[in-house]
Amino acid sequence: MSRVKSYSMSCPISRSLDLLGNRWALHVLRELHAGPASFAQIKAGLPGIASNMLSARLSELCEAGLIAKSHRLYTLTDLGLSTRGILFELARFGRNQPEPSSPTDPEGVSHRAAILAGAIERAAGPLDDIRAEILLDGTPFSLIVAGGRVALQAGPLPLAPVQIAFDWSDVEAVARGDQRVANFAAEREITAEDPLQVAALLDLLQKAMDIYGGFK
Repeated sequence: MSRVKSYSMSCPISRSLDLLGNRWALHVLRELHAGPASFAQIKAGLPGIASNMLSARLSELCEAGLIAKSHRLYTLTDLGLSTRGILFELARFGRNQPEPSSPTDPEGVSHRAAILAGAIERAAGPLDDIRAEILLDGTPFSLIVAGGRVALQAGPLPLAPVQIAFDWSDVEAVARGDQRVANFAAEREITAEDPLQVAALLDLLQKAMDIYGGFK
């Protein structure tokens, strides 16, 4: 395995960087927080990465126990899933930094789903019990919140009690304090059988976007 030289320090930050500090490593994990993905799907979300570089990162992350490969799909292990909070804090810090002069956007919305999942995880309480399908920028994601644990994975949720559609621009507007979730929800399509599930979902999304914006 080709890795950068270990820091060989007892500091927990250094030990984290020994696993996550290689170029593109955190980006690969970011893509997989939206669910299992093939090599091609991961590469599509990482514009600019060379195939040999991606192969190296995937091999390293597999050996480190952060991801696993099965039937040509890569998925996060429990250790890999535990990086969600790290990625979310990087997103919170980065949203207030200047953008590059010529930024490129990844294909798909996996990178945005990872941020939203991190925010929802911070906002969810132990008694929250929500099953919903979220159409984020037109892409379906299944959201399951139970016992303080959050799963947000690409793909529709069969028999979803609630379905809501919104764009990432709505998330950013709420995070800036320009609008409330209830405002854009009133203008967006919501399909639901249980009004209580709708209210619980909207409340959780508001808390999550407030956390992302630094209001909580």
